[in-house]
Amino acid sequence: MNRKLVLPVICLVVLVLTGQTLADNSLEPAEKLFAEQEYKKAIGHLDKVTKENPSSLEGWLLMGKCYTALGKEKKAVKAYTKAIQINPDHEEANFLIGMSYSLLEAHGNAIEAFKRVIEINPENAQAHFSLGVSYDQIARLTDAFEQYKILRALDPKLADDLRTIIMD
Repeated sequence: MNRKLVLPVICLVVLVLTGQTLADNSLEPAEKLFAEQEYKKAIGHLDKVTKENPSSLEGWLLMGKCYTALGKEKKAVKAYTKAIQINPDHEEANFLIGMSYSLLEAHGNAIEAFKRVIEINPENAQAHFSLGVSYDQIARLTDAFEQYKILRALDPKLADDLRTIIMD
């Protein structure tokens, strides 16, 4: 490698690694506020974090959780969407957006989100359960029952809970 390029490349690598570390450390106050149920204060901090580092997946994810805790599901969906744009295969972000859509009674969107979680991790019992519940909400009982059958092998207790919901 050309000697003139070595130093800039090393500096760039250090900056990238240091920047990532700083971004991760910058979430600590918001995480503490979240744990203390100070959701509005956490959001204030996360607004700054995500403005400084718009690719902070964890920042967007925590912001979505704060909005969910405050019952602001539309804002939570926006935050989870940002996280999914950063990493479409992030299992938790896809699951949480599905839960927010469920709370908004946007069952079609919830179904798509839970299906995506299952694509990422077919063994995610909670996603199968939530998908079954979403199907039940729009009277797609055959599809809900299919999730029950899958769930029996993954988590029999959760399968029984889904069966109770379907049968009511």
